[in-house]
Amino acid sequence: MKELKRILTVILMAAVLSLSALSQATAFGQKGNDNRPPKEQPKIKEQPKPPPSNNNSQGNSNRKKP
Repeated sequence: MKELKRILTVILMAAVLSLSALSQATAFGQKGNDNRPPKEQPKIKEQPKPPPSNNNSQGNSNRKKP
């Protein structure tokens, strides 16, 4: 009987410790009142596109060549 009480006590203590650790993990994982200023979005600089080429040989298949 004494051994059974000891085993049940150890099981109960392990259950209480695991439940308290689980509740602490979820408490730290929750977002609370966050007073930090918002982060600025990084500004992406786009490279200027080169002007289109002036050759007229693209896509003018209806035109007759001299």
